[in-house]
Amino acid sequence: MWRLLFLAAITAVAAGPAYGQGSSTALAVPDSATRPGVTADTLRPGPTAEERPEVARAFAELFILNAAAVGINHLARDIPTAGPQEWWENIRSGWNWDGNNISTNNVEHPYGGAVYYNVARSNGMSFWAAAPVTLAGSFMWEVFGEASPPSANDLVITTLSGITLGEAIRRLSVIVLDNQATGFDRVWREASVLLVNPGMGLDRLSRGQTWRQRPNPGEHRPGNLRGIVAVGAQRLTLGRGTGETMDVAAAAFGLQYGDPFGARVQPFSYFTITAELNSGPSTTLTQLGTRGMLASLGRHDGITRRVAGVFMDFDYRWNESYQFSEQSIGLGILSRTGDGTWRLYTDVSAELLPLVASSDPYADALVDRGYDYGAGAGGRAMASLELHGARLLTVGYRGFLTATVSGASQSKFIQFATVEARTPPVIGLSVGAAYNVYVQRSAYAAHPNSTVSLPSLSVFISTSGR
Repeated sequence: MWRLLFLAAITAVAAGPAYGQGSSTALAVPDSATRPGVTADTLRPGPTAEERPEVARAFAELFILNAAAVGINHLARDIPTAGPQEWWENIRSGWNWDGNNISTNNVEHPYGGAVYYNVARSNGMSFWAAAPVTLAGSFMWEVFGEASPPSANDLVITTLSGITLGEAIRRLSVIVLDNQATGFDRVWREASVLLVNPGMGLDRLSRGQTWRQRPNPGEHRPGNLRGIVAVGAQRLTLGRGTGETMDVAAAAFGLQYGDPFGARVQPFSYFTITAELNSGPSTTLTQLGTRGMLASLGRHDGITRRVAGVFMDFDYRWNESYQFSEQSIGLGILSRTGDGTWRLYTDVSAELLPLVASSDPYADALVDRGYDYGAGAGGRAMASLELHGARLLTVGYRGFLTATVSGASQSKFIQFATVEARTPPVIGLSVGAAYNVYVQRSAYAAHPNSTVSLPSLSVFISTSGR
């Protein structure tokens, strides 16, 4: 919960005038309002350490953090610790697919991966150099940190989602931190980052950067940062074959960092992050997603601006209707057309998905969890219409075709569709409604094939600055 409060605080700051104009969610690609003097150099995702990359120190910190996690699990969660006998058994027995619930596997493990990733980044490593360190931290935990056999799904999810979530958290942490602040202002900033991003916070503490005054990096004030906060109600279809529905209160946060049509793109110099909470009885965090551009492959300037690039995604959803999570790498094209009054944004991409988690009614009897794991390919097509920088209409579609690697089904075709409309903002607020539908077609060898369609309807009030 405190990680979402951190995101909400960033979003609230982003919605203000300090970072330019406009509003955004992950489904839209708003115009850039780049600050004067901001260049590709000041926005580059450079290392945060003052020295050149320190690989040995990074691995020492990984060991300390994993050892601390083992101690916390043993003392606070009564989870058995692993010793040499368990280590050897883990190495000898090989990898399996665990039965943990979807939030453990697809929220806690990505967050753990983000900690590993930020240890590497705080020790001066680049985005690309930090990726194998994240893998190493996950491997260390799976083989030596737990008494249970190592899980292949955890290794993949911790690494890929940890990188995606980790770079987003790192950049947001740099915004919160202020190396020139003093007094209580300095304390709350450093404490917030230490809690949310311990990979960075503990490294700063060990180096004395927590209290030392020095210049802020260029990323402290990025050229484009836009946020949106929405509160309202949702009606969910529960998917139990009875047409039963459930009404819940909901709050959502969205943030866009950077401008894909501006300066030369570095890894995650443009990304979006979204989160959603609802008041359902069994879940609170119902959605968490990050999408970042790794590299641009080409661009076109003019009345219609386009940029092609490589994207990295993490998407998690769990509500009373269904469970879903994915990690993907995609090739896509973003476009923006129109004048300063009306603008149309589009986002089209094809994606490879190393691992997808999806609900299955038969999985629990076979694999001791309520969802299958699969791998496959998919794509997205989204469009958003804006008036004076305020989004009025968004339509989107995503589809995934997967072959099951652990679970009850043989294959699945999963689809998301959404239509969202908002009023033009008045005194900075908009009223809106959204219709979403989740469709899952499952093929089985031992059961009849099935199709479930789970629509939901939302009404909300949101910020919508211009």
